[in-house]
Amino acid sequence: MKNHLKIISVLVVAFAVHSAAFAESNRKEDAAKVNTACAKDAQTAGCAGEVVGKGLLKCLKNYKRTDKSFKVSSDCKAAIGQLREDKQGRGQKGGQN
Repeated sequence: MKNHLKIISVLVVAFAVHSAAFAESNRKEDAAKVNTACAKDAQTAGCAGEVVGKGLLKCLKNYKRTDKSFKVSSDCKAAIGQLREDKQGRGQKGGQN
């Protein structure tokens, strides 16, 4: 019986590690897509040195607030939407946000 519990414990830990690694991979992929899709928008907004997780989205939001005529491109909007959707999905499944 003790051996069964040890095996089950090892499998649970292995699954958790695999799931965390997969979530991190998706997060990096989503961030890279946003960085690429929003590059032109970032240049226009003066956010060229920023990346997702280091100020890009905040910079774009602040610029949009000060320049009402600024419109984020459809590609950038789509990439940000996917990033948020995936992030919310991971949160609901117990993953990190």
